[in-house]
Amino acid sequence: MTGVRNLVRAASVVCCAVALAGCLSWQQVPLVPDAGQTITPLADAEVHTLLRGPEGAPAVVLVHGFASSTNVWMGLIADLETDHRVLALDLKGFGWTSRYEGDYSRRAQADLVLAAMDAAGIQHADLVAHSMGSAITLTLAAENAERVDRVVLVGPWTQEAQVPWAMRDARRPGIGEWIFGTWYEEHLAWRIRKAFADPETYVDEAMLDRGRQGMRRPGSRAAALATIRGLDLPALEASFPSITQPVLIVQGAQDSVARPEFSASLATRLPAAEYVALEDVGHFPMIEASAKLGVLVRGWFDGVER
Repeated sequence: MTGVRNLVRAASVVCCAVALAGCLSWQQVPLVPDAGQTITPLADAEVHTLLRGPEGAPAVVLVHGFASSTNVWMGLIADLETDHRVLALDLKGFGWTSRYEGDYSRRAQADLVLAAMDAAGIQHADLVAHSMGSAITLTLAAENAERVDRVVLVGPWTQEAQVPWAMRDARRPGIGEWIFGTWYEEHLAWRIRKAFADPETYVDEAMLDRGRQGMRRPGSRAAALATIRGLDLPALEASFPSITQPVLIVQGAQDSVARPEFSASLATRLPAAEYVALEDVGHFPMIEASAKLGVLVRGWFDGVER
């Protein structure tokens, strides 16, 4: 009887997955952003960008990670904008950028970063990226080398072995719609707290509310699923030997998301990379160790030739 029950459960899951396939809805009308947000049509998206600092100063582009936004960079922006031209943007499907049906592949996200750079008049820049944004930044470094000078990767999520089982299963038709239809917003507080070494200090209701609001914007689940399906990290890993720009990898020693062993491995796979671990820091060094990260980024830019 146990075997029969297990078969019934498995069949039920499959049926639910098939029934839900294609049922994640996309954004149908433009988002209504908060006052003061800058939304610009770029490529096939309406893109939220931040541009700070003096014109003509050395340019820095900030690329956030999965299910994140420009909000994570506010501390670093304040540090750099005094003497850098700083561009940050919400990637397709996240923050205040649109979630229309379309291409959410790693290459498409990289093209969006280039379009934002073009719109800001930035021909080449140093790039600072977090988590999944590191995969997009390394794509640019490999395929548009003339646009990328130096790179800082913070808690990089760039290797197939880092992908958790749920996200691997989500690539399968129907299964992904079921997972993201039922899981994407669930247990958000637990997931965010798990990403910090000291959640009691840094995770508050305001942070959780911002996360919930972003996930509840129309099309968020469909866009997030399309992003996971479009990463193709094995292909990115094959390009590692061709990435010759200087790369600084900054890793929280208590990061349970990207995990230090993967960042240390990445440093050995890129031709010109250095690795720094920050103790008592989780997946968001730009929040838990903002001042330390600012010092590391500035030191890298000042000490390594473009």
